[in-house]
Parts: sequence; structure tokens; C-alpha cells
Amino acid sequence: MAFFASTEKNIVNLSNSFLQYYGAKTHHDTLPELDSILQKNDKQNVVFLILDGLSDDILRHHLKSDGFLKRHQKAVLSSVFPPTTAAATTSMHSGLYPIEHGWLGWMPYFKEFGEAVEIFLNRGFYTHKPFGSPSAAEKLPYKTIYQQILEQNKAVEYKQVFPKFVPQGAKTFKELCCRIAAIDKDAKKSTFVSAYWTSPDHELHEEGVDSSKVTKVIKEIENNLQKLSEHLQNSIVVITADHGIVNTKPICLNAYPELTACFAVSPSLEGRAMSFFIKDGKQEYFASRFNELFGSDFILFTHEDFLHSKLLGKGREHPRVKEFIGDFVAVGTGDKCFCYKPDGGLEIEYLAANHAGLTPEEMNVPLIVF
Repeated sequence: MAFFASTEKNIVNLSNSFLQYYGAKTHHDTLPELDSILQKNDKQNVVFLILDGLSDDILRHHLKSDGFLKRHQKAVLSSVFPPTTAAATTSMHSGLYPIEHGWLGWMPYFKEFGEAVEIFLNRGFYTHKPFGSPSAAEKLPYKTIYQQILEQNKAVEYKQVFPKFVPQGAKTFKELCCRIAAIDKDAKKSTFVSAYWTSPDHELHEEGVDSSKVTKVIKEIENNLQKLSEHLQNSIVVITADHGIVNTKPICLNAYPELTACFAVSPSLEGRAMSFFIKDGKQEYFASRFNELFGSDFILFTHEDFLHSKLLGKGREHPRVKEFIGDFVAVGTGDKCFCYKPDGGLEIEYLAANHAGLTPEEMNVPLIVF
């Protein structure tokens, strides 16, 4: 609980600072550190860059304290809970907390699909079955801060610079930086640029927090950003991350048939913020046995206690939030991550590092400005 996003220093506040700067209506408090910088900003363009997984802890772990990124770090912010891409990037793109936008994790359980669904990929998490339209994402619509700004401020232009998962996306981080530099050079009017990169999250998941490969990737990111700063004339760049990450050890739930026999449907949301829908009459037994087995590494919330905890933030509750939260939610506080296989198999592929738990390493992200 102690690590939940503060009301004055988190990634939702950051996005609301952008709304305020461009004259759009804010939904929550703004970020004082960013407000003071934007108030003094004499540049035409603002670039908002999200580096997936580049937490404050990862920065300190892999980069020199006098390096380019650390020199330009202005603050440490909190992510939202759960600190995972689906929830956190949606919060930054909307200016809303997860309780409001409903994107609670990588794979919420959608009752109309009958399974946990990877929202970004619009397919079953366990079955990989593709779904048609309307997609899972279309069932959770929201208005982006970019739409809100353009509706309010006709003098602003919007540009997006994303990786190759979007049409004509950048193939390398160097290319992404070159595209930002080109916008800086060519923009004829005030331009708000939204940029995103998948590293170092991808490498961290595969290699773990201590990997030399991760260090190399992060140093390449830093070098390219330093070169970008030397070419920019008309832009200020604001960088943060969606979440952090920790090395984890897998817990295969299939090894505990006394628990899996209680499942009404397969677990959902996240391996470190797992939602459990339990058969009628089995709730008390499940909670007791779960806490015996995993109480040192997870906090097990009941449905009601999880909502009352305010971990998902504040604001008007999205109508689908209660549907996505099962009878219980297990929140990781140690170094464990749950895995599950509906067919009962014990051989499960797992990642070296994961996120979505309630540790400072997962929750704390940097604010970097140059």
C-alpha cells in the first residue's frame, strides 16, 4: 500500500500537465515539477517519450550517475497500479487512472469472449484464439489527451512516432530519434509529439534485470538521446516510463490442484496482480489455503477490499471494472510470479523478470527533461 501513486507525483499528473499546458480541461492534479518547466518553455514543440520499462531503479542500475539521462532527471514519479503497460500507457494517453479507463492489465477476463483476453492483441491469452470486431480494445474506448488537446487548441499539430507495430513505424530507436529530429526541423506550428519505444522492457523480460545485454540496450538509448539533444532547436523532450520490473521466480499454479480445483475460470489480469474467479462455496477454503502457501509473497484481497484499497486510483469507476476483478486479487510484494496452464501441464515457459506488483522497483519511474 505504501507504494501506491501519490496524488501529486505520478504519471497521471504528468499527462494532466500536458492538458493544462495546451489549454485543455484537466481530469486530475497536474505535476508541479513539469508545470514549472513547461511554464518557462520557449520551444515550439513538446515531445512526450515513453520508454517501456525504464524505471528509476533500472536507470540507477545500468547507467552512470553523471551520464546524460541521470543529469537530466528532474524527479521520481509513481506509476499507476498495476504497473504494467496496458494500464500505465493507457493512463498516460488518457490522463485517467485505471479505475476510470478500465484497462486493468494485460489479460482481463471478458465474459463475452469466455476467457482472459490480451487487449492489445485481441486474442485469447491461454488459447491464442483471435477475436474479430468489436475488439477487446474497442470495448474499452477512451479519448486520448491528444484528441482532447486538438479539440481545444486549434493552433497545435499532433505527430506520433512509434515502433514498427504501427504502419510505417520506426524499426530502430535511432530511427525513432531521427524522426523526432525531422519533426523538430520541419514543424511550421506548435507540435505535440507522442513517442514510444518497447525497450528496455523486452530485453528485461527475456534477460533479467542484471543482464549485460540490457545494459548495452539502455546505453544505446542514452547515446541516441544525447545525440538527439544536440540536433534539437525547437523542441523540449519529456521522458518517463510506464513501469519498472523485477527479477522473478515462477510459481506454477498447476502444482497446487487443491487451488486450481476452486477456479471457476482461468486466472486473469497479470502474473503479479492476478484475478481469481472462484466456484461458489470454495471462497473461504481458497483464501485460507492461498495465504498458507503464498502469503509471504502476495497480498490476497477480496473483491470488496481491493476496490476499497484505492490501488486503482481515484475518479469515476469504469462500468467494467467490477467485472474484471474476481472474487480475489493477489498482488505481488515479493519476487514471485504466477503461471498457469488450463490443461494442467506443469511445463510452463516463463520470463526472467516481470512487473505489475507492488514494489518500489516496479512502481517508481523517472521524469527526464531536456
